[in-house]
Amino acid sequence: MSRGGLPRFPKPPFPSQHPASAGRPNVFRHLLSTRILSDLHFGHPASYLTRLEMLAPLLEGVDHLVFNGDSVETRFAKTRPEGQERFARLQEFVARYSPATFLTGNHDPDITPLHHLDLAENSLFITHGDAFFPGISPWSRDAVALLRACTEALAALPPSPTLSERLAALRRAILTQEHIGPRPHHLARTRTLHGFVQEAWPPTRPFIMLQCWLTSARKAAAFAMNHRPDSRAVVMGHTHRAGIRKIGPRHIINTGSFLPYSGRLLVDLAGEELCIRRIDRRHDGFHPGAMVARVLLRDRPSR
Repeated sequence: MSRGGLPRFPKPPFPSQHPASAGRPNVFRHLLSTRILSDLHFGHPASYLTRLEMLAPLLEGVDHLVFNGDSVETRFAKTRPEGQERFARLQEFVARYSPATFLTGNHDPDITPLHHLDLAENSLFITHGDAFFPGISPWSRDAVALLRACTEALAALPPSPTLSERLAALRRAILTQEHIGPRPHHLARTRTLHGFVQEAWPPTRPFIMLQCWLTSARKAAAFAMNHRPDSRAVVMGHTHRAGIRKIGPRHIINTGSFLPYSGRLLVDLAGEELCIRRIDRRHDGFHPGAMVARVLLRDRPSR
């Protein structure tokens, strides 16, 4: 474990400076590039993203942006109008920089009909990650109700549903619980001591969260094996635990979140290569940070 509590990353196979400042051409700028972010939680009281302008340094210099779920908060009927208004503002702001694709998460299950994305000739599988867990969020105080709703939604599907049908059913299941909040624990300001205690209650909850952190990469790999067997990498968020693991032939990349105690990563795709970088939080916003890994989505031919 690193000092900040995040999993240690493999040593980068090349210098960690941003290529533009490394005295050599930035190969990512010469290819059509896609940048993947997730879990902004814009509008959540605990989110570090309090102004859209803070995102600007992350949006520059790429050709396409992907927001992999939980961009805003629209899951509860009572606060959905505010969440939808923030989503409209987010879309307008991002459009100043490049085209964007938004995927749903469990906090914004209704913002788009897109729940996953396949890129790089199906070698890259992008989805929020909540579908990897029975009941979406086993650590949630609403886990029992969510599990029941998800089980019923999946049981109502026709035999051999597609991945899109399966994910859409889970989004509908989440929306059946739109009446249960927001309650105080849904809006905990984890940056305060009171909020941290509220987030960690009941005492069993941290242990469930730890178990999910420890198993999420394997769950993602198993899900990809069943639904996207040709994938070589999976990009997820959801658990708010940034890190990279290789399981079998796949790299599992969790981009963390913009909430406290989680760490943040961005993923750049150019051609058949992924570049994973830390996201640095500074007083004026969020910036691309040091490179932590590079992942090739195709094996290079042997000489």
